[in-house]
Amino acid sequence: MKSRLFLLIFALLATQTLFSQIMTPADDAAMRNTTGQLTEKYHLNADQAKQVYQIQQRKNRNLAEIASLQQSNQSLYQAKIRSIQEGSLANIRRVLNSKEQVDIFQKTQAEVRNLRSARRKEMTTQGASKEAVEAAVLAIYAE
Repeated sequence: MKSRLFLLIFALLATQTLFSQIMTPADDAAMRNTTGQLTEKYHLNADQAKQVYQIQQRKNRNLAEIASLQQSNQSLYQAKIRSIQEGSLANIRRVLNSKEQVDIFQKTQAEVRNLRSARRKEMTTQGASKEAVEAAVLAIYAE
C-alpha cells in the first residue's frame, strides 16, 4: 500500500514537472527572436548567443511561474518581475566580454533608466497610484 501511494505521488510530481517545463512553439520562437535581436545588437558569437538563449529560457520559465500572482498579489508580482528583470540583466552582462559589448549594454540601461524616470515623474504629477506607477515603470524594459 505504501509503495502504491509513493508511486502515485511520484507520478503526480513528475507529471506536474513535465507540464511546467513544456515550451510551446510560440514561446520558443519568441525566445529565438529575442536572442537573435540581442545577438545583432551586441555582436555576440555563437557561444554567447547560446548562453543568452538559456537566459531567455530561464526568464520565461520564471515569468510563467509567477503569472498567477498578477491577479492575486500585485505587489508581490511586481517585486518578482523586478527581480527577474534584474537577474536577467546581470546574467546578460556576465556574458558580454568585450568593451564594445559592455558599452552598448551600459548605454541601453542608461536609456531605460531615463525613460523610467520620466514615466515615473509623469505619472506622479498626474496623481496615479503607487501600484500603477510601478507597473508602468516595470513595463519599460530592455536587454
